[in-house]
Amino acid sequence: MKYTLVLFISVCLMQVIILTNITLFDGQLNGITMWLCTAIFIFSATVFGLSRKPVMD
Repeated sequence: MKYTLVLFISVCLMQVIILTNITLFDGQLNGITMWLCTAIFIFSATVFGLSRKPVMD
C-alpha cells in the first residue's frame, strides 16, 4: 500500500469524524473528536516518518 494513500485516508477520516460530531452530535463530543483526530495524526506522522529513506552521506 502506498504511503500517500494512507495519509489521504487519514485526512478523510479526520474530516468525517469532525463532520459527524458537528452535524449529528451538535458539537457535544468535542473532547473525544479532538482525541481521535490527534491519534490519527500521530499514526499518520509515524507512517510518513517510517516511509522516508535514510539519507546516505
